[in-house]
Amino acid sequence: MKLRDLILKNKAIRFISIVSIIIGISFPLINIYYVYPYFTNLLVENTENEAVRLGTHMAGMYFKHNETVTKESIHRIHAQADLHIDDLNLMKLKIFSPSGETIYSTSPKDIGTMNENDYFHQMVAKGNPFTKVVKKDTKSLEGQTVTADVVETYVPVMDDGKFIGAFEIYYDITERNDALSSVIFKSSVIPFATMFVFIFVISGILVTLDKNMIKQKEIKNEMKIYAEKLRASNKELQDFAHIASHDLQEPLRKITAFGDRLKSRYGDALGEQGSDYLERMQNAASRMQHLIQGLLSFSRVTTKAKPFEPVDLSATADGVMSDLEMRLQDTGGRVEIGELPTVSADPLQMRQLFQNLIGNALKFHKEDHRPLVRVAAELYKTNGSVRKNADYYQLIFEDNGIGFDKQYEERIFGVFQRLHGRKEYEGSGIGLSVCKKIAERHGGNISAQSTPGEGAKFIVTLPVTQRDGGKNHG
Repeated sequence: MKLRDLILKNKAIRFISIVSIIIGISFPLINIYYVYPYFTNLLVENTENEAVRLGTHMAGMYFKHNETVTKESIHRIHAQADLHIDDLNLMKLKIFSPSGETIYSTSPKDIGTMNENDYFHQMVAKGNPFTKVVKKDTKSLEGQTVTADVVETYVPVMDDGKFIGAFEIYYDITERNDALSSVIFKSSVIPFATMFVFIFVISGILVTLDKNMIKQKEIKNEMKIYAEKLRASNKELQDFAHIASHDLQEPLRKITAFGDRLKSRYGDALGEQGSDYLERMQNAASRMQHLIQGLLSFSRVTTKAKPFEPVDLSATADGVMSDLEMRLQDTGGRVEIGELPTVSADPLQMRQLFQNLIGNALKFHKEDHRPLVRVAAELYKTNGSVRKNADYYQLIFEDNGIGFDKQYEERIFGVFQRLHGRKEYEGSGIGLSVCKKIAERHGGNISAQSTPGEGAKFIVTLPVTQRDGGKNHG
């Protein structure tokens, strides 16, 4: 290699090193200064909303109309409140009179104390909730003193615009906050660690280049080692994405579960606006869950891949048609399946490929037309001629749906790429990217042809003979 080429490569590698450092440092900084504060604020805001709904509900249960909260009135509800504490999973509960006197508390020592804080008299007494996040010492199940993250929310009790008392509701958000911190930490460490690995490899190459004349064989060996390390690093990133996706699903399940519980137990007390907020929260959690499941589906094309075996695509298509029976009935659609070959493939992934492509064709149909989907197969030689002893199969999925513009023929195979709004057509925008990854794992590819309003055609090309039984593809 000429000296000029070595110098150019040296400069290029130095530039890549700087870019990798910027990327490696940017991820943790973005997580620390933007992502973590955003989700922390969202967690506190959701907890405050939950406390306000709970306080409003308890006020309706405990207090009569035109009744100011006093020591006398609290005796009547004391036993009822005590019973609710465990049921509501509250860390602590206080009830104040309009003057700020504590007339009920789960900690008896608080009763009779006065709340002199400005925010109580300037904000809460004027009908505005007030929330703060504090660190509190509490007892663990083992009897040890631990510090917990606590959200304290003051909820005013108003009657015909008059302030008659207030609740102070304590929620322990330690577990949720720890889970959030764990996800942020993992998503920060991996890019940072990858950066150091990358810089280490690049530094070795730079030292070698600075010594000048290296044999071409040594350079190729170094690049081979580097490529292997990069492949291993990418595998670790895939494993991390899989684990992180599972970790993310747990808080979503809690949001959904507590949302269902709140709706069933306190639906009447929430009112129209409260029910609307709850519905939006649950819809958002459901969409997030579908996105995470889509990511898992995308990663499992390689991480959960099975060895290739003979797969009768006609039987696969029949199984998919059985799964789509209800959708066909709802849309009045029809699927015409021609003669399909038996291929060497992963049976589950072939079923997933057919499910996504036929399902998409039925979904993106024109309102005034019944969907029609045609599935066929052809044999091709490498030079493009149709032959019996061919090198490739072409699986063709053609529909009479809404189609799309030619400029999107490549974009639609990207992860989370949607050409239509969520309100028009459901989905996460990951189905076609999964199809592409399946085709590539089988040594083939997928392409699309379409014109707006005139339907679409998807062509999946698969080799007749697989090289290694599916062990190394993808």
